Amino acid sequence: MNYDKIKFGIIGCGNMGQIVLESLLLIKNVLPENIFVSDIDKKKLQLLNKKYFVQTLNCNKELTNITNIIILAVKPQQIKLVLEEIRHFINQEKLIVSIAAGVKMCFIESFLNKKVSVIRCMPNLPLKVGFGLTAVCCNKNVSKKQNLFVKELFSVRGKVIFINENKMDSITAISGSGPAYIFYISEIMQQIATKFGFNKKEAELLVNQTILGSAQMLNLSCFSAKELKEAVTSKGGTTQQALSVFYKNQLLKIFLKAIKSAKNRAKELSKIL
Repeated sequence: MNYDKIKFGIIGCGNMGQIVLESLLLIKNVLPENIFVSDIDKKKLQLLNKKYFVQTLNCNKELTNITNIIILAVKPQQIKLVLEEIRHFINQEKLIVSIAAGVKMCFIESFLNKKVSVIRCMPNLPLKVGFGLTAVCCNKNVSKKQNLFVKELFSVRGKVIFINENKMDSITAISGSGPAYIFYISEIMQQIATKFGFNKKEAELLVNQTILGSAQMLNLSCFSAKELKEAVTSKGGTTQQALSVFYKNQLLKIFLKAIKSAKNRAKELSKIL
């Protein structure tokens, strides 16, 4: 697709907003001078202008008025205020892309013309390093071209999965929050490694390279996670001994309880709005 005449707007440039900005700049024919960003932090806007050569604005209304595609990257608690501010500058020719966690499309639609195209996305943090997973759902007004744009935006630094919105809370709990679970496992294993006499640098290498290598095997191998686990596990060996402790202490139930709790919290957040 040719994007050289399209103007893009990003409202909110926190961690994820900036990652989306970087992804946008990786798309062929997207010009920095056609990207407009706004944020309540003026110093951040100056840094973004200097680093990426994008246009910066202090006014969400102005940004919305002059752009074709508006990406909402604000916190869920701020979404209502932003939508109330920009609602009169949005028409059915524009596309709204929201990455605000827990914010349903119907909530966004309630502020806008019913014919406006709305796409809801849930990217996760590994998007920053090119291994992200972004879940996407669209309302009935979204065109094929708009759909392709969002797929291209998030595919430049990861994988994209299109789902029904009723699965978004589950996606949030599994892949949205999922990196934190892996980071926590790494933290635990590193602490154990240091207890076994390894220094901090050695512990980081041992654990993080093991996680990276295992993830690569999961992605590149034709075998399932269960089959790969069994391939590592020798009868009566050390791996089986460790796994037996996980089974005995019902690690599956602990994970299930934790992820269900995250899913329930995602549902609660959408009701608070």
